[in-house]
Amino acid sequence: MTTNTNEIQFSKHKKNLYTGSILSFLSILFSVLFSASDATLASVWMLSNVTGFTLQRSRFCFASGFRDLFLFGSGFTLKGILTGLFISTVGFSAIMHWLVPNTGLGMLPPEAHIFPVGLSTITGGLIFGFGMVIAGGCVSGSLYRLGEGYVTSISSILGISIGMILAMMSWDWWNNNVIKYEPTLWLPQIQNIGYSWSIVITTITISALFLLVNYWESKAGIIDTNINENQNPAYTFPEKIFHYFKSIFLKSYSPILGGSILGILGILMFIVKKPIGVTGGLSHVIAIPLTKTGLISSETVSSLNELGGCTSSNESLVNSSFMMTFGVIFGSFVASIISGEFKIRTPKNKNRYLQSGLGGILMGYGATLSLGCTIGAFFSSIPSLSLSGWVFAIALGIGSFIGTKVINRLI
Repeated sequence: MTTNTNEIQFSKHKKNLYTGSILSFLSILFSVLFSASDATLASVWMLSNVTGFTLQRSRFCFASGFRDLFLFGSGFTLKGILTGLFISTVGFSAIMHWLVPNTGLGMLPPEAHIFPVGLSTITGGLIFGFGMVIAGGCVSGSLYRLGEGYVTSISSILGISIGMILAMMSWDWWNNNVIKYEPTLWLPQIQNIGYSWSIVITTITISALFLLVNYWESKAGIIDTNINENQNPAYTFPEKIFHYFKSIFLKSYSPILGGSILGILGILMFIVKKPIGVTGGLSHVIAIPLTKTGLISSETVSSLNELGGCTSSNESLVNSSFMMTFGVIFGSFVASIISGEFKIRTPKNKNRYLQSGLGGILMGYGATLSLGCTIGAFFSSIPSLSLSGWVFAIALGIGSFIGTKVINRLI
């Protein structure tokens, strides 16, 4: 009976598996072509594919992490985010210690997401947090949903692009009047506390927040459910293989598992090139025509490059930032094809296009101002032991809370 059930389930997904296998082969072929010019690009592309795959299978969205806590009292996704932060912090610290063994020399680890902290961080976080709730998803959420067929993600990404254009056109004002006066604070160099105390402070704070989210859930009456699926035990070799296939490609991942995988991927990405960030590819593509048409100057792009993070770049079109952004979309597409979840989805309420577009504009502006989105300025910045990551997170939370209140009034 079990064998028949597994055979029926496998036959149902056989076509999707074949299509997904072809797409996976194309992805590997792309990486081989990329490696001809730069081996790093191939690695970044493949890791970005896995990132998109993980985001899709776990339905991992930072917007829902904050929104669900404020709207429903559910912290399932937020606990996954905190788990990923904990794992990344340990891994990032080891990498940064290898890059900069002596924190007392005043050097910062190359490529780590350590940004200026101040009014720009707070403003960007508030705007981004509000925008992602209004749009119904963060930047990474919009990218992976685009990969599985959500048409509203197109309007969201278009909005993000418009927001980035507006931010780049006003960047010189922000940089000359605000950002260049803001300090870049790296925890190991504050009072020269070093790596050990920085790791202790960061991991204890993350752990305390994890407990706080659980307490919040208990007050809201949210119950953790753990359903043990043992209806089709695997005995034979084919059954065992199908069990693994089902667990990886068909079943949804829990937020904790999704966050853990993303944390590990962040570490691997840092080893290969730099921490994960998904807005850099968009800003890079946008900056090229803006520079050529004279809407922004090459000096503006240079000042963005100097600050690093998920910003524009003066490299060729196909660079590591480009790979991260578009690799996520492709990875999500493969995941949704294999699982049979890909479908062109249009909203019943056409106002959702406007809502996601306006939210996207706010996210694009906020992400540029903060030098990253929920991944670059938060998920990759806190593990980099940057104070800016925590300030951005607080502003992000406040912006999300305000956005939730607005959504409540609109519903």
